[in-house]
Amino acid sequence: MLRYLGMPLFFGGALGLVYGLVGWLGGSLPGGVPLLYLGATGLSLGTFGIHNDTALAAMVAAEEHELDPGLRDELRDELDSDRAGTLELTAMPRTAAAITLLALAFHTLAAVKLLG
Repeated sequence: MLRYLGMPLFFGGALGLVYGLVGWLGGSLPGGVPLLYLGATGLSLGTFGIHNDTALAAMVAAEEHELDPGLRDELRDELDSDRAGTLELTAMPRTAAAITLLALAFHTLAAVKLLG
């Protein structure tokens, strides 16, 4: 479920990036605001990616009967499209949490600069 956290973070970062660029081009915001949102947007994509890889690695390690049908289908699709890559994934929950916290920190700092 945590992998879907990256999606709203990405869209929030992209929206902030647009507003930051408009404000910077209009002269009302410093150039650092769009750069913070660029970082927040990139880290949000990283949040989705690492949580997705961690989830897939956990699915590979689980017994088939432990997965609900939706997850079994998703794993089957991943194995069909890139078997070797999917089997080589490593679950990294601590790294995923760190990237997520870093993305949230960037979003918070950027929002403070944008709105303050």
